[in-house]
Amino acid sequence: MHIRHLLAVALAFPLSAWAEGSSPWLPIPGQLLLGVNHAEQTAKNAYIGTMKVPVVAITGGGATTFKRSTTTLRLGYGISDSLAIDASLGAGRVKVGAADSDSGVIDSVVGLSWRVLDEFERAGLPTVTLRGAAIINGGYDGARLAALGNDASGVELALLVGKELTSAFSLWGEVGVQKRTNDVPLATFVEVGARYRVIPALNVSLGFTSKKYGGDLDIGGPGFTPARFQQVRAERSLVKVGLGYAIAGNQGIALNVSSVLSGRNTVKDDRIAGVSYTFGF
Repeated sequence: MHIRHLLAVALAFPLSAWAEGSSPWLPIPGQLLLGVNHAEQTAKNAYIGTMKVPVVAITGGGATTFKRSTTTLRLGYGISDSLAIDASLGAGRVKVGAADSDSGVIDSVVGLSWRVLDEFERAGLPTVTLRGAAIINGGYDGARLAALGNDASGVELALLVGKELTSAFSLWGEVGVQKRTNDVPLATFVEVGARYRVIPALNVSLGFTSKKYGGDLDIGGPGFTPARFQQVRAERSLVKVGLGYAIAGNQGIALNVSSVLSGRNTVKDDRIAGVSYTFGF
């Protein structure tokens, strides 16, 4: 597999539940990609509505830090020049000191991507890809402080655009929506990023991600109860930097660090650190 395409996919693999991070560049036909990701998230504050509150105050002294660990396995396969399928499954653990903790299977995702425009076939134009995915509920309890997710299945639709401006520098972006069951509000998300190839096997990246759930229910606001955690108006924006390295042309390692910039009814992670390994067959 070409190093350029391997790194594009390796760096795009999501390292947290809040970063969709799919890539507009697809695996080559007949190529199977196997990726393993692990991420650690830590936070000392959370947003109640838009107000930042220490975790220790929220838990009444039961915890000072919110911690989450996530390990994900992802498969990608190039069906043809313009079609690819992907699937991800994993497990997570959330620990909020003595206040609450949970662990188990997180939501799985099965997606199909269709590249409608290829920049390498039409000079001057970007690569454009459409992606649809099914979100399969992991079966955990979402109405708790240590929830592993929204506790609801759903679907996702996204538009992805990417362009190599030079042999070393590329840009990409993604916009999409998610619709889930169990009265979870409609979610919209956007991601933009830039990548620079320092040497043929090494690149660095910078990205921004924002995700918003609709509705007008705030934690602690009128009508809120713990059973309605999944129905709140959650918002979260973060910035992330990454480092990717290709090995022997068919393997890749990526390191990513993110931090939450702003949010609403969500945890304010001080740091999300992740590592991923990708192998192409």
